[in-house]
Amino acid sequence: MDAIQFLKQEHRKAKAAFAKVLAAEPARRGELWRELQPELKAHEKMERTYLYGPLSQERSVDTMDTMLREWVTDLHQEEVDEVERLIAKTERLDPEDDGWLSTVQLIHTALENHISQEEGEIFPRIGEVWDRAKIAKAGEEMSGMKAHEAGRR
Repeated sequence: MDAIQFLKQEHRKAKAAFAKVLAAEPARRGELWRELQPELKAHEKMERTYLYGPLSQERSVDTMDTMLREWVTDLHQEEVDEVERLIAKTERLDPEDDGWLSTVQLIHTALENHISQEEGEIFPRIGEVWDRAKIAKAGEEMSGMKAHEAGRR
């Protein structure tokens, strides 16, 4: 499976997991959130390691269209930083409180917007910069990393 297909599959899983967290009874929220958090961190690590990091090192970064160049060099990390700040906030709150739920809803909204932009605008542009073989290799590496991370848990 290539990197784009792999990430879209991971996005679907994350959306389903968020739906469970947001719909859960207050007493179950924390447990479901603790299951989802490592998945979110692993996803970001895979993107950084096998997609956006290598893209930012490409000699062609200066010839990328403006949107992709800004995403790869700045915007993606800014969005990740914001979500990580919100995740850290959840750790100081009680999952049974409304403030915790509101924070998780903010994370969910931020990630929904992130996914929408990636799938609608960024992924197609990556296909213009990288050939199929490079995208396939990144997908294999992501899949291997995911399997390795799952084995460690």
